[in-house]
Amino acid sequence: MGSTGLTLADLPNIFIMIGALIALFVMLVILLRNMEVIGIVGEGREETWPRAMQPPRLLMQRVHIPFTFKLLENEPIGYGGVNCCVSSTVRYWHASWWGAPVRALHQTLWGTLPEILASNHLNFTRSNPHDERVLKLSSDEPLQLGPPPRSCYPLVVILARDQRDTAELRPDDTVALISIVHIKDDQCPLPSGVIAQYLKQANGHLSCLKQLYVSGEMADVDGGYRAGGEALCCVCAAAPLSRALLPCRHACLCARCLPKLDKCPICRSMITSYFCIRNDDEPLSELKQQQYPINRRILNLFHYH
Repeated sequence: MGSTGLTLADLPNIFIMIGALIALFVMLVILLRNMEVIGIVGEGREETWPRAMQPPRLLMQRVHIPFTFKLLENEPIGYGGVNCCVSSTVRYWHASWWGAPVRALHQTLWGTLPEILASNHLNFTRSNPHDERVLKLSSDEPLQLGPPPRSCYPLVVILARDQRDTAELRPDDTVALISIVHIKDDQCPLPSGVIAQYLKQANGHLSCLKQLYVSGEMADVDGGYRAGGEALCCVCAAAPLSRALLPCRHACLCARCLPKLDKCPICRSMITSYFCIRNDDEPLSELKQQQYPINRRILNLFHYH
């Protein structure tokens, strides 16, 4: 009876086949990683390569903030005095906390609105609704916060709703605005300014406000400006920008240009998701572009971006 097992004479053929498969795999990797260079995808093509998968859209909820807080420009900022501009559409309480320990501050903020107003660290003053007006804050005694990293914030300003106006609030309504102010000194030469702001909501959630970086393209075809001074998409320079990219937070694209890009055109970071900053619908032509001859996941497998 003949034997069906492998013999030593078969090993060279097996090694040749394995080597050929490895060489083919390496050539495939090199080809995929250099598609842009040889003009198959990316900037080497005359036509744009359609995306196989759009980044997910995050549904954002519009939140009304009854308070505004900002530092006055071209005004000196120091421990002796801080001039700020405050406005409110509701009755509220305001307090300043100088040299606020980080741990104590966050423990206070995670409390309910009555607990925040009753905090031993804060001395609140009641105010009625008003338009923007100047509020001057000063420390009763000089602060010595030491060299960085510090365990205390130089100044924290809290604007909180009057409890008499909280009976009919929705769970996501804002009940307090917390602003953290850095003050430049000899030991910490960072520029003075608002370094963080938090929203306290009626449901107890504490959210950190993040700044959007809006593209500065404002010119119209005639060399003027759009009506209302709205910014334009930095890619086509024709449609108003309506998409804010994440995680970089650059608001620089319109609805039609977003599906054509994998990276932010401003900072070149990957686009993982986005949200809308204008009330416009997704273009129907972009919603139909879902099936393509090459699966994008294969490109991602070989780290091609």
